[in-house]
Amino acid sequence: MHTTQARIRLNGPTDLLTTVPLLLGFHPEHSLVVVGLLNGELQCTFRVDLPGSADHLEHLPDLTAQLSLNECDGCVVVVYGEAELAQAVAERVASRYHAAGVIPLDLLRVAEGRWFSLTCEKPCCPDEGLVLPETSAASCEVAVAGGYAEADRNAIAAQLAPAPPGRRAAVARAVMAALTADAELDWAAQRDLDLQAIDRWMGAKALPDPEAIAAVGLALGDLDIRDYALRRINSGQFEGNRLDLWIWVARHLEDDLVAPAATVAGFAAYRFGNGVLALEAFELALQSSPHYRLAQMLMAALQAGIPPGALSRIGCGDREEAEVSD
Repeated sequence: MHTTQARIRLNGPTDLLTTVPLLLGFHPEHSLVVVGLLNGELQCTFRVDLPGSADHLEHLPDLTAQLSLNECDGCVVVVYGEAELAQAVAERVASRYHAAGVIPLDLLRVAEGRWFSLTCEKPCCPDEGLVLPETSAASCEVAVAGGYAEADRNAIAAQLAPAPPGRRAAVARAVMAALTADAELDWAAQRDLDLQAIDRWMGAKALPDPEAIAAVGLALGDLDIRDYALRRINSGQFEGNRLDLWIWVARHLEDDLVAPAATVAGFAAYRFGNGVLALEAFELALQSSPHYRLAQMLMAALQAGIPPGALSRIGCGDREEAEVSD
């Protein structure tokens, strides 16, 4: 199950607040998080950095368009930070969302392991806040669906850090050997080998060795093979969309080959519901190949708030539905 497919039942602030880090992929700090709802069910989650102070609210990104794109009719606003800034941010965004027809159902603040209501003045919400539990029934549902939370945003980026030099050098040698061998194959034979490589490693429990990393990395350089991998990801047949495989391959490739693998990794993360990891992967792809079109398109879609389910036809082109389901 993808986190985007899980039916998450939120029965109060603690359910929501313990679930947010799993939805984002890390524990936020100095952040505005908006949880979009449709008919009371969780629809989407967005996070942006807070400005430096309440005097600089004009620098706060507006998420109204993203909420509207996801057809949200309600939301919960959560600000991670100090009290004065949190109050100013919450009031500003609540006014915007209400004007757009997205009703803010609650305004909350989180700081130092405690949570505070910014609207409730009853004894159930004391001024000193309430202890935020580590887990809840809702967070357990998300964890079962594959959600997890790193300590911070840097830990997400570290997942895509280059492999140790020795292993990358071994893959580079394997790439050169594969290119030499491929020169002796005709197009049809090479295509069959590339498709077999994608199928084999998507279905494998282990991660590929240097020779296989080279084979997969080179195969993804062919747009048809890359799109075949995207369709296999969209099939939903593979645990975690084999995100571990795509990250493993991308981490071992040199700059001239990494863009396709990093883009496929980002797509797998996006479809799984991990937008932060997807963004890091797309940035890696564009650092090595600034004009790589699919990475540009997917990054733009992610930043616009397009839901993962809208990507189900990516990689299909003009192919018939029957081919996609094979």
